[in-house]
Amino acid sequence: MEAPTVDADGTAITKRWLALTSAWTEGPRWRRILAELAIVTVDLALATLVGAALDRLGLGADAIVIVYVLAVQVVSLATASHVVCGVATALSVALFCFFFTEPRYRLVAWGSQYPGTFAVMCVVALVSSMISMRLRRNARESQAASHMMRVLLQTNHALQRCDSVQSVMGEAGRQLARLVSGTVVLYLPNASGLLEPGALFLPDGTDAPLPDAGALDGTGVIAGPRAPRQPNVPIEVTVAMRAFENGEPAGNGTSLFSSASGFYLPVGEKDGPLGVFAVLGPGEPLSQGERDMARAVAGETSLALGRELAAQKREQAMVLAKNEQLRANLLRSISHDLRTPLTSIGGAADVLLEADDPAPATAPTPAPTAPAAPALAPERRIQLERSIRDDARWLAATVENLLAMTRLTGEGVHLTRTLELMDDVVEEALRHVDPKVAEHALSAEPSRGLCLVSVDARLMVQVLVNLVNNAVKYTPAGSRITVRVERHAPAAKPGEAPGQAPASGEKDVVTTSVTDDGPGIAPADRDRVFDTFYTVGRGLADGRRSFGLGLALCKSIVEAHGGTIRLEPNRADGHGCVFSFDLPACDLESDLGGGSLPDE
Repeated sequence: MEAPTVDADGTAITKRWLALTSAWTEGPRWRRILAELAIVTVDLALATLVGAALDRLGLGADAIVIVYVLAVQVVSLATASHVVCGVATALSVALFCFFFTEPRYRLVAWGSQYPGTFAVMCVVALVSSMISMRLRRNARESQAASHMMRVLLQTNHALQRCDSVQSVMGEAGRQLARLVSGTVVLYLPNASGLLEPGALFLPDGTDAPLPDAGALDGTGVIAGPRAPRQPNVPIEVTVAMRAFENGEPAGNGTSLFSSASGFYLPVGEKDGPLGVFAVLGPGEPLSQGERDMARAVAGETSLALGRELAAQKREQAMVLAKNEQLRANLLRSISHDLRTPLTSIGGAADVLLEADDPAPATAPTPAPTAPAAPALAPERRIQLERSIRDDARWLAATVENLLAMTRLTGEGVHLTRTLELMDDVVEEALRHVDPKVAEHALSAEPSRGLCLVSVDARLMVQVLVNLVNNAVKYTPAGSRITVRVERHAPAAKPGEAPGQAPASGEKDVVTTSVTDDGPGIAPADRDRVFDTFYTVGRGLADGRRSFGLGLALCKSIVEAHGGTIRLEPNRADGHGCVFSFDLPACDLESDLGGGSLPDE
């Protein structure tokens, strides 16, 4: 059970050792040379002192040779050059010969055994040092691979939480800045296809605001004093454009613009990158390992961007498919619903024509045996004429709804607002409702309060006509239909007491409702009655005289006026319907005194 602890401790020691040696092996050349000379000097001095102690104890030359071989191994573990290990091996042999062979303190050894000892000592020291250096290199490569995998895993998790192309690019820029402890500039194409700085990421992983064009000095550098948290950042648009056009990295460490200050990585598809990251090290060029990790992060970013773009394309495809389905439903409804009244009108017209002219004018001589067509009864004639009129009215109303819906869902509706009393709008609408309303008990109650609204009167009349016609169509003869208009304070918001006064400046609301006592609408259909092409009890409109456009058009018109529309049952048992819509109320002093209302 203790093995994991030992392994963890060993891994921690290895990491500390690699971090310590990296302090001088990856620094400037002059610092690395001085550090290696100091290591060799101190290491061999200590080995000599230990050898002197062993010689005084009388342990012999073999023990001292082992000490020097161990010292050479320590040098190989602490340095990164074979030359240094060779120098340490030669110095260890010379020191052994100078201090511990006869005659002492001279580079001369008397005795036939010393040449073999020196040779074995050199071979053992060199071989062991080479093995130690290989182990050190393998440990560093393993640590670098582990670090890269950890960085890629963190980047992948961070990118998976992004839900847009912009968030993916931003998260990737922050990851790169933290990775190299430097500054990252994101270049994005403008409307003309040229790159320009679009975002700046600092070493701590935060974003910094980009300055305006005036913050660029004469050398193309973003000057830091205008933003205290912003370092001086070189702007190399030419290098970024080359990486963007080629789809390959450019800048420092590459064959393209190798003298550039940063390492430029395009992200996105190779044939069409979405941007370029300029990775700038902290005062010095990036190392090969940092460039490899930056490439890996850019690769993960490109994959994430590909997934996000694919998701957007799927969403667009779904929207197109839905639009095609709506279009197909509309065509199916038109083919059924328009054909029925047109056929009825054509048949009624044929009957009336035959009654008025039973014998075709082109017939040369009527057959003597042909019976005379019976005269058309007045009641039958009136019935056919009313049928033609009703079908023509229905077709006109349907075409008007279709045109209005097309305007509202296309380029948007142009509202010609005027101040109107809602009672006048109701009175005008009741003049244009379905004549079958005579079979019902229709009433309009006087308004409560000054119900003045800013509306497009023509469209608001259409809303009321559709609501009343809907009640006429779906309630049995003799049903009661009531239109009410009232002005009241806005409903209490969540968290407010029901009787609490509205906030200052919040306008009253004018509510118009159309109530019937018919069979009502099932709860499952109440949430969908305002959907386009949806009819109660039939889902998508089909096979009957209803496009499912009337209520959808009402919702679009009311919302275009900044209002809301809803459906509620008339009674607790679910019978009857109350269609209500709210509009912001207006006052004569504030809304009429300022002049005419602007169109929208």
